[in-house]
Amino acid sequence: MGLEWSYGKPLTEENARVAGPGAGLYLLSDIVSQEVVSIGQSSDCAKRLLGQCRKAWEGKELQFSYQIIGQTVLPHNLKELENDLIGNFFEMYRKAPEYQFRDSS
Repeated sequence: MGLEWSYGKPLTEENARVAGPGAGLYLLSDIVSQEVVSIGQSSDCAKRLLGQCRKAWEGKELQFSYQIIGQTVLPHNLKELENDLIGNFFEMYRKAPEYQFRDSS
């Protein structure tokens, strides 16, 4: 999709706070297996990633990477990009990311 993702960083509050400002997409991956476990979007990536830090994730250690799209992107465009990423993941692995459609708290 031509996106330039940040380098993966451990999913901690300290790291999430320094995520770029603005609307964008993010990937959460298991640090050990490197498998993507969740794909998301937000009008404020840093804030959303802070919220993700507070979830239990069944004890897994996660990392995140993100792509800031911009301040003026419309909400429906973010959703469309997120759905495209989920669809691409499904096409490659024949399954959704592990926590995509279930609660991880």
